[in-house]
Amino acid sequence: MQPFKDKCVRVFHIDRNSAGHKIICIVMTFVLVDFSWIFFRAEGMAASFNTIKAMFTIKNPWILFDGSLYNCGLDQKNYWLMIYGIILLLAVDFFKSKGIAIRKIIANQHVILRWVVIDMAIIVLLVFGIWGSAYDAANFIYFQF
Repeated sequence: MQPFKDKCVRVFHIDRNSAGHKIICIVMTFVLVDFSWIFFRAEGMAASFNTIKAMFTIKNPWILFDGSLYNCGLDQKNYWLMIYGIILLLAVDFFKSKGIAIRKIIANQHVILRWVVIDMAIIVLLVFGIWGSAYDAANFIYFQF
């Protein structure tokens, strides 16, 4: 993708250090990685191509709002957990871009508050690291590869 990116930067006179360019790069990486996962998770090439075809032929944007996404593997609790996780990641990234070091802020707190925050973080990682009824330790990401 680098030659294509370089050509777009030249043609549209884009500043590589601008926030817009960085956001576009992040979105492109996200889309390419997600697209490549189709081939790892599908049972075969035919299923991969059927999935890709379905992605571009379904023209119902209301699927995002009518609750039918819950039929695709995420129930309502997991959906909201995902939304809260995304908000948390965006908040941490925002603080990082502003030069605010959350780790230093926590380290400068009273020892009791610091340990409460650390303990809560450990509990959250333990609880949400093993989440959902479909969790299976033996079923790792490359099981169909």
